[in-house]
Amino acid sequence: MQITPLDIRNKTFRKGMRGYQCEEVEKYLESVSAEFESAYTENFELKEKLKGLETEVGHYRKIENTLQQTLVLAQQTAEEVKEVARHEAALLLREAEQKKLSKVSEAQEKWEEIQEEIQGLSRKRDLLRTQLKSFLLAHLDLEALQERDEGIA
Repeated sequence: MQITPLDIRNKTFRKGMRGYQCEEVEKYLESVSAEFESAYTENFELKEKLKGLETEVGHYRKIENTLQQTLVLAQQTAEEVKEVARHEAALLLREAEQKKLSKVSEAQEKWEEIQEEIQGLSRKRDLLRTQLKSFLLAHLDLEALQERDEGIA
């Protein structure tokens, strides 16, 4: 059972034959009641303050949990971004390697085409040289025949 300051003030004692002096008991009860009221009030205020602080602590704990979750999410996101960047870098390297191989292959093909063209032009030059030589020799033979025919006639 909880005693309140009002309970102390309203407490009455039975009077006996040679009991305590009433005035002294009442003064003492009044003093105890005032002290008890002060302690009771302070206790009530402290309980209210405690409730407020517990609510505030709960609020800060929720904020802390939210911040921790946010931090974990940020770390996960950073790892995912790094992984995506690594993947993209690998893809870019593969694409660059493919392009390089393609360019080298194209250059090789073009070089081979140029080599074939050079060989074809070389054959044409040799053919033209042979034809020109034959033409000149034929022309010289014809000239020699004409000179001989003119010398005979």
